[in-house]
Parts: sequence; structure tokens; C-alpha cells
Amino acid sequence: MTDSTTKNSPGADDFESEPSSPAGLLPVPDFDEKRLELQLSDVPGITSRADRRSAKGKFVAGVRGLKHAIRGDSSFFAHFHRAVLIAITAGLLGVNQWGWCLLILGGSLVLLAELCHSAVDTLARAIGDPDEPRLTIAREIAAAGVLVVAFTSGAVTVLVLSMKAAELFGWSF
Repeated sequence: MTDSTTKNSPGADDFESEPSSPAGLLPVPDFDEKRLELQLSDVPGITSRADRRSAKGKFVAGVRGLKHAIRGDSSFFAHFHRAVLIAITAGLLGVNQWGWCLLILGGSLVLLAELCHSAVDTLARAIGDPDEPRLTIAREIAAAGVLVVAFTSGAVTVLVLSMKAAELFGWSF
């Protein structure tokens, strides 16, 4: 026989303690491990082992990914256009090997940042509504990465080209 006082009194199971999140942060949903196991068990061929493709297979996948990124985002055209103008200017000014190394490194980092931004943007669109607040934040963070790298690369480019132009005009610092 159960006592009515114990039946009506709340137990430890009845209260759901909500962790308080700091102001300005979006709550993260709880992780449901069983749901993940069910999703992974339904898909054939998914294992926890690393990808075992050959070097050629990885190269082909990389080129294919680059093709998807370039076709999917118009900013690659703008970066390519700027890179051609910078290369022509550096060639006309006669930039030395170290200057070319810095210019190529800067351009490569911009390309890498743009590829990462495209990957995050593609994942956000694949997951669902890309305008959902958490996905928008992720996309904006990726865009900020491109911004930081582009400004840094631009500063290095201006420095390399202006130093060479100053040298050609006989200006000293």
C-alpha cells in the first residue's frame, strides 16, 4: 500500500534541472547517443576506421572538392582576378624570390580560408535552414576567417610591392 504523501511529494526524478546558460549564448541541445547509433547502423559502409583511399583517390577527391567550391562560390573568381593583377604587378616590378614566396603563401592562405568557408556554408545548407541562428553564426565565423586572412594577405602584398617600388624609385626608409 502506498502512502498518499509520498505519491504527491516530488521526487528527484520529477524535476528537470536546466543548466543556466550565460547571457548571449545559444543553448546546445542534449546529445542523444542512442539516436546516433541508430542513424549510423542504418547506413551501410560507415565504420569508425579512417578513410583507406589511395593517394590517387585522395587527390581526385581533393580536385573534385576544389571544383565544387569554385563552381559554388563567386568569390573564388574575385580572388583569382586579384591574384592575376598582383602577379602581373609583381612581375613588372621584378619582385625577388622571397617576395614571390610571401605573395604565393598569402594567396594560398586566402584560398584555404575560402575553401573552409565554402565547406561550412555547404554543411549549413545540407543540415537544414542556413538562416537558423546557430548555422548563421557558424557561417559568419567562417566568413570572419576569410576576412582576417584576406586583410593579412593584402597587408603583406602591399608591403612587398611597395618595398620593391620604393627600391626602384630610389626611396629609402
